[in-house]
Parts: sequence; structure tokens; C-alpha cells
Amino acid sequence: MRPSHTYYSTSQTALMLGLSVGTVQRMVAAGVLQAYTTQGGHRRILAASVRQYCQAKGVPAAQARQASASLCIVHDASLPPSLRQALGQLETVQLVSHPLELAGLREDCAAFFMDAHVAWLDWADLQRPLKLAPDARFIVYHSADLSPQQSLAMAAHAQLYPGDITAELITGVLLGMGAWTPPATGPNQHH
Repeated sequence: MRPSHTYYSTSQTALMLGLSVGTVQRMVAAGVLQAYTTQGGHRRILAASVRQYCQAKGVPAAQARQASASLCIVHDASLPPSLRQALGQLETVQLVSHPLELAGLREDCAAFFMDAHVAWLDWADLQRPLKLAPDARFIVYHSADLSPQQSLAMAAHAQLYPGDITAELITGVLLGMGAWTPPATGPNQHH
């Protein structure tokens, strides 16, 4: 786990502790785990709180199963609700709509999708996201709305995608990185 500024989703915390999501939600409500609620209504649980819980219960931190947030999507309010809901259910996806939520970004983030409409990112050189996830692959969607100067500056660090984010775009990037494998077809299924 990273220093005390890291946050986990409810499902990541449940996976690490071997508990149900409902149990983790009740633990947050009871004050056993410290958390905040994002603008989108998702809980983010302080990693230090998870470590304290593990210590109090005699569970070594190394034994807590690590959940990997392998995909980060920085978006504005226009993220399609159906896509937001589908992505919010995935343990490997971190949805970010506010700068404070970047505090929970894991260093092992494989892909970092960024909406060009998000004004609070450092668009001139992507310095802030590059520091947060130095090994991530960066994809800027809605890049058609950037100025020519912004596009040129960002092309040095990121792939530019002119359209909106879609499940197909995410899947394609993850497939290209080898970070996701499509479900295998069964022996009785033919193409």
C-alpha cells in the first residue's frame, strides 16, 4: 500500500479484507473505516484506515489482498450515465471527477483516460498526471476540442482520441496493452 494519502473504493477494500461490499459499507457507516463520498456518490476509504483495521484485528498488512486500480478515467459531468454505472462496478477502474480523487490513484495504473473538457488538469504538459502514474499509457479523449497548441504539446505524452470515451475504446486500449484478455470461447462454441 502507498502512504496514507491513498484511498480505495468500497469493492477494493472488500476484496483486500475478504469481506462483502455490504459489510464494508456498514463498517464505514459505523466509523470503523474512515471514508469520504465523491461527488458521484462513491465511497473512498482511506488506506491508513484499512491498515489500522488490519493491525487492530491482527492481520498483517502484507496478508491483505491488494486490489489493483489498473485503469483511471478522469472525466467531467458528461460521462454517459450508463458507462459511468458500468465502469463504477469494476474493481480495476477508478473514476475521477474531482482533483481530490487523484489522491487515491495507484502508481501501478496501466491506463489513464482523460477528458479534454476537464479544466483542472495541467493540459500544457500533463505534468500532474505523469507524476501520479509515470508508467501509465495516457489517452486524451475529446481531443478534437483542444487547441492546436494543446494537441501538439499533449501528443508528446499521450494518444489523442477525437471522440467520446466508449467501452470499445477502453477495451481496445487494454487489449493492445495486454492488460485484458477477452473471455475464451468454450469447446462447443464455433466462430
